[in-house]
Amino acid sequence: MIDRLLASPRYGQRWARHWLDVAGYVDVAGLDGVVDFVLVNEGIWRYRDYVVRAFNQDKPFDRFVTEQLAGDELVDWKSAVEMTPEILEPLTATGFLRSVVELTKDPQHGVDERYKVLFRVMDTVSTSLMGLTLECARCHDHKYEPISQRDYYALMACFEPAYNVYNGWGVGDKRHLSDQPFDEQQ
Repeated sequence: MIDRLLASPRYGQRWARHWLDVAGYVDVAGLDGVVDFVLVNEGIWRYRDYVVRAFNQDKPFDRFVTEQLAGDELVDWKSAVEMTPEILEPLTATGFLRSVVELTKDPQHGVDERYKVLFRVMDTVSTSLMGLTLECARCHDHKYEPISQRDYYALMACFEPAYNVYNGWGVGDKRHLSDQPFDEQQ
């Protein structure tokens, strides 16, 4: 019976729920109760399916986390002729960093709004992987806090290239792997 339960695809669905909650995964973004202000998180379902597959395949946790933080660095996707499953898998895993609520659909949003998205990424990473809240370190140091303000911004510098607040800030729903053939995406 145990082997049958572990082999079931529902195993991954059940356990993925817990990680997706920690990662802040949502299918839609907007304000609760305001129907006119609900935005579909296009393409984010791929990340959800990745997490379910990872649990069903019993992927080692260190590999699971590495793919989510740096999946785009693990494979040479820029020079690939076609998107193979071996290339797509770690790229899709980086949906973890894109699962934060982002309401900057207009590329004209100011730098301060863009930084709010980056701060939410930092919050998701710190609470889910480090077990820490880093809100205080964003503005100042505390004598007994484990992370200094300097360390906070050093960590944020790791994520800023993906969320470049000064340029390259494309429209939010266009920053995902599209359904277009690979050769048309470039």
